[in-house]
Amino acid sequence: MRILKYFSAFCLGLIALSSCENDLEKTIYNKNEVVASRLEGLKESYVLEQTKGNDNALSLKWTKPDMTYQSAAVNLLQMDIKDKNFSKAITLASSAVDTTYSATVSEFNEQIMTLLNKHEIEYTEGNTITLEFRVGSYISTVVDTVFSEVSQTNVTPYMGEAVYPSIVVVGSYSGWGFETCQFIYSANSDENYSGMIYFNGKGNEGWKFTKGLGWGTGEWGADGDIEAEAPTANLITSGGGNITAYSKNSYWVEFNSTTGLLKMSQGYDYWGIVGGFNGWSGPDTRMTYEHDQDGAYLIATQEIPADQLTWKIRPGEKWENDKGPGQLAYEGDVEDNGDGNFKVTQGAGTYEVKWYFNKVNPKLIVRKIQ
Repeated sequence: MRILKYFSAFCLGLIALSSCENDLEKTIYNKNEVVASRLEGLKESYVLEQTKGNDNALSLKWTKPDMTYQSAAVNLLQMDIKDKNFSKAITLASSAVDTTYSATVSEFNEQIMTLLNKHEIEYTEGNTITLEFRVGSYISTVVDTVFSEVSQTNVTPYMGEAVYPSIVVVGSYSGWGFETCQFIYSANSDENYSGMIYFNGKGNEGWKFTKGLGWGTGEWGADGDIEAEAPTANLITSGGGNITAYSKNSYWVEFNSTTGLLKMSQGYDYWGIVGGFNGWSGPDTRMTYEHDQDGAYLIATQEIPADQLTWKIRPGEKWENDKGPGQLAYEGDVEDNGDGNFKVTQGAGTYEVKWYFNKVNPKLIVRKIQ
């Protein structure tokens, strides 16, 4: 009986050793044996129509890679313009589970506009753009990403706004709701977010960052007390308090979503219009804060005399960070005067000046109303 017990124990030891060896083999990563993903479903061409914005445009799927390793790989679906070597690629999807991606006409078009912006390519309506797609897979940050073969398609988009990753700024100024909140954006689609935020006199009543349009999406808040008007602060992702240290109306806000570092600068009590109508010396015509379906904006009406048609926007009647044609896109009854100032184009009268400031590419709309 004792011999049988010893023999059984010896056999079990061999079995366990063999099992461990097999498991060990499965945990060894061999890049020479990796089989990359294969992307499927991309058509040869697409023509995007703005009137069909809610229709499905893109339906892609990919096979899971064989990484020779018993661990789930994270798969990244990337898109870039042909011959750019994915230097400024947009990541359309990132998941260790999902192997499909779809986008509406509007979403696909916005991503294309974002790519054109990132590469500083001017687009002419009706032109066709060749796009490249690939799937990258990785099991660890210390292991090289494995990429699928590159697939191409020709797309004819329509003119529209680019879309960028964003973080929500919600607080007392928006009634702690999300319908009229503002955003900071990652222009390079990385962990760095920034943007101008206008708190409309309620910045010191409290605000926070959220990852999405809702409280269940994750949030960043104050890690204890922040010194009044502190240029930097560290935020935390759970249990953080409301941020109440900033009392100006508007700020340039920067935030790193990885480190939690908040930077606050360019604090101003108001923005206004200055020009020939007031001798370029003030008092400026103050702009007020409003919000519509296109986002947050500052607005003012200004009477312009026939012999004083030029003007610009500045903060707190200071000649710093002032805004002219070189800083803002513009449309309507306005043009570049060639000297860094705006000029109205419809002669003397009363003009409405609307500045959509809370965007990666801020836009000014000017209309003559009288």
